[in-house]
Parts: sequence; structure tokens; C-alpha cells
Amino acid sequence: MRRRSLRALIPVAMLVLAGFGTACSSDDDPVDPPVEPDLSGSYELVSFTQAGITLVPPIATGTLSMTATRYTISITHPDPANPTGPPLTTDDSGTYETSGNTWTQESDNAGGFQGVGTYTLVEGTLTVDVTTVGVQVLTVWNLTN
Repeated sequence: MRRRSLRALIPVAMLVLAGFGTACSSDDDPVDPPVEPDLSGSYELVSFTQAGITLVPPIATGTLSMTATRYTISITHPDPANPTGPPLTTDDSGTYETSGNTWTQESDNAGGFQGVGTYTLVEGTLTVDVTTVGVQVLTVWNLTN
């Protein structure tokens, strides 16, 4: 009985292997570059993590507007040096590029600092995890339009 079941598996295994051979592409086949998602739109802050501290609305609030190559961001959050004092507002704008899940941004602000990291876009939720000026910043945004 055991010999019979092994014989039955051989044709199935041959078909599976044959299928792999036809599914592979040759070096002559053109390969289209992956299409980057369009991140254009307006977003509202879900969470903001900097230096290991996570803030969420209403403690931190923010907006992000994006075109195909530019971003404008505004985040209002407590002052780490004076948490009971007036909140700080961080405004920035600049350019960004994506490739795969890699994110690179260049600020228009004085000094033109750069941020490099990763991003994901899942069902209208954009997560950007970058390191800029030696500080890791993780933001999560919901697409509003």
C-alpha cells in the first residue's frame, strides 16, 4: 500500500515542478518597475512618537498634506522641556521620495535636514518611520480625503 501512494505522488510532484518551470521568467523578459502608490491627499495625526515617547490626540494633533512629491506638516505637541507650559507647534514642508517601502525626505526649512526611513500605506493609514538629525520619529496618519 505504501508503494502505491508514493507512485501516485510522483505525477503530482512532476506537475508541480513543471508549473514552476513555466512560471519563471527568463532574462529576456522585460520587467516593469514596481508602481509606487500615490500618497497625495490630506491626513490627520493618529500618533506621534519621538525619542520613544508616543503622543496621541488630543495631547498631540497634526495635519499632513501631500502631493506626488511634496509634503506640508504641522504637529502641535507639549514642550518636552516644559510639559505644563504652552504647546509647541512644529511646521515643516519639503520634498519626499519613495522606493519600495523606503522613504526619503528633504526639508525646505533652514538647514535643509534630511530624513531617511520606511513607510507603509494600508487602507488609508500612512505610517512613516524616519530618523532625522539623529532622532527617530514615527508618525501614523489617517487619510481624510
